[in-house]
Amino acid sequence: MSRLSADEFRNHLNYYLVIRFFFIFTVIFSFFLFPFIRENTDIFSFSNKFFLVTSFIMLVFNIVSLIVSRYINEKFLTLFAYLQFVIEILFWVLISYISGGISSPYLYVIIINIIYAGILMREKGAIITTLYAFFLLLMQGVCIKSDFLPLITSELVKTYSASWESYFSRLFTYLLFFSFTGFVASRITRSFRQANNSLEESTRISKEMQKHFFAIFSQINIGIVILNETEKFYVNRYATQFNNILDKFLAEATKDALSNGAWSEKKFGDFWLSYTVMPYIDNQKVVIFSDLTETRKREESFELQQKLASIGKLTATIAHEIKNPLTSLIGASELMFSEIKEIQPESETEELIEIVRREGTRVKTLLDSLFRYTEETSYTIMECDPSSILSDVVTLFRLGHPKVKITCNVEEFSVLGDAEKLKQVFWNILTNSVEEMNDEGEIDIFSEHSDNSFKIYFDDTGPGFIEKNLDKIFDPFFSTKKRGTGLGLALVYRIITKHGGKIKAMNTEKGARIIIDFGIKVK
Repeated sequence: MSRLSADEFRNHLNYYLVIRFFFIFTVIFSFFLFPFIRENTDIFSFSNKFFLVTSFIMLVFNIVSLIVSRYINEKFLTLFAYLQFVIEILFWVLISYISGGISSPYLYVIIINIIYAGILMREKGAIITTLYAFFLLLMQGVCIKSDFLPLITSELVKTYSASWESYFSRLFTYLLFFSFTGFVASRITRSFRQANNSLEESTRISKEMQKHFFAIFSQINIGIVILNETEKFYVNRYATQFNNILDKFLAEATKDALSNGAWSEKKFGDFWLSYTVMPYIDNQKVVIFSDLTETRKREESFELQQKLASIGKLTATIAHEIKNPLTSLIGASELMFSEIKEIQPESETEELIEIVRREGTRVKTLLDSLFRYTEETSYTIMECDPSSILSDVVTLFRLGHPKVKITCNVEEFSVLGDAEKLKQVFWNILTNSVEEMNDEGEIDIFSEHSDNSFKIYFDDTGPGFIEKNLDKIFDPFFSTKKRGTGLGLALVYRIITKHGGKIKAMNTEKGARIIIDFGIKVK
């Protein structure tokens, strides 16, 4: 078994010196208490003076030892400890000499020295201190019995007037008692040390395993959060990217009874998360989750494509069945209008024919919008500058909308895209803003970029989007306008997604905002 470390040895030694203070103070206190509990006590007798002087010398020695123990070199610690035991055992033997010899109750304090010797130096220390105490008591008895030391107290006379057999019987009783105490103390200390080493090793292994597990958890692409009641104990790297919704998500996930041991799915903010909650160690819980947002978007995109394919087929049928007759009707109405106007210039039929012509033209415009939206067109992808394209679009747009103030501050960047399709995107966004503002207001266009994205912002001062409709803004045929087709922003969405980018609608304090994120590395 390994020995005590220097710090542990020094700490145990300091505890021993502090305990020694207690016993020395007890001895001094008992000295001043004697005159009150025993009659005819001469406090200034030789034995009492010897008692007091010896105690104060030991007190000073203990103070010095306590100070020195903090600074003594590690290699001298064992020798220093043995010196402490030697001096203190000698002190208690001297105290016993003036308080009853081998019958003195102060001799039992020697047990503390033997116990600490067993703790610090194991069985070796316990044996050495036991034999040393036995030797001193033996020499004390021999010296007194042989008249080398005077019988200075009545207790000594009473103790040593007995036979040698009685003396040695008591002496060997002390030897047996001291030896047993030292052996038990050393064995208990050894057992505690072994148990402590095992516990430290288990703790170290547990921490190492925990570190390895957390290292593994931090590298996998799935969210892992360990909760200690409601407090986050561990959050892996993947989960940190959801910090803006993490607290809300954890609160709802732990309250969801269906997620205990089973997988649930729910939308939190802009994310679709699949999650489960399972019990962990020490009444903790672990929340495991993954991000299904892209999967759900692909599913929605696939559904949208199927929907568009159906619309395309329907549009082709409508075009075949309606567009040609409608063109004929419009042409016939124009002919009727010209003939009636010649015959009856002031006729009321003119107003009715005008309605037929106007509404027929509107239906034809709707059919043309459907054609543009559903037709499969090819994209000519090349390097282009969105700022240059926007500049051309804004210049033309201002001519038709002089009451709208348009500010354009877009940086020059080269991205991969179809310039003509992007013109259509920008024109439709501006048209939508102007219609919402009733052809009056302000439009602010600006950009920002990072290492892997290029975003263009369109802010207007209109009424903004209705919050409950934000998820439907880019859906085909969804419109809040009385005569809107609901295909303008849907076409914008289709073109941007074809470019591999993203588009988002939101509200600001001033009005509506549309963000185009090309989602590609800026060149």
